[in-house]
Amino acid sequence: MIDLYFSYRSPYSYLILPRMLKLKNVHNVEINFKIVYPLAIRMPEWFENKNIFFFIPFIRDFKKKAKKLNMPLNVPIKPDPIRQNTLTGKISNHQPYIFDISHMGQFMSNRGKGIEFAYELSTLIWSVKNWNQDELLRPLFTEFGEDLSEVREYIKLNDKKLAEEIKINQEDQKKAGHHGVPLNVYKEQYYFGQDDPFDQLIAELIKDGIIEDFS
Repeated sequence: MIDLYFSYRSPYSYLILPRMLKLKNVHNVEINFKIVYPLAIRMPEWFENKNIFFFIPFIRDFKKKAKKLNMPLNVPIKPDPIRQNTLTGKISNHQPYIFDISHMGQFMSNRGKGIEFAYELSTLIWSVKNWNQDELLRPLFTEFGEDLSEVREYIKLNDKKLAEEIKINQEDQKKAGHHGVPLNVYKEQYYFGQDDPFDQLIAELIKDGIIEDFS
């Protein structure tokens, strides 16, 4: 079994999802999908004095990776799941989106559809303007056999429970030894990021006879 720690604001989390779904659906590897809040919520101080110019190399990198993977990705995303001053890096105290989508994701994880839902919702977030509108979210939930209004009502009534479940994931992530996402954990060894770390994970799975290859 692999623990996958995922954030709904991380482009790299989004970009690794097709490969993780391939491990699950093609190679029958059990993926324990664990949502965490973005670093902007867990460690807002990390962003202090880091403006948009600091992130330009990262933006270029994940745009390049998206193109290589043939995955849609448009930046800047609108609305950004995290409200943040791009000139100062300061994270806003008012966050109207991230808790909602994270709790939607946790709800779907509890229904056994977490990683599949995360891929579809993340594709909206990273490719469609105004991804948060009901006319886009409602058919997405319908696709997974859920009603948007009923999901929102459940989240409203169980907000603290869902938040606590995510916080437990975050504690597990700390114990695994790293705070970043995407983070895969296999046999108490973590693999942070994509490319080389993912290839190392695949090599371990092959060595252990879990999969034969990843072609």
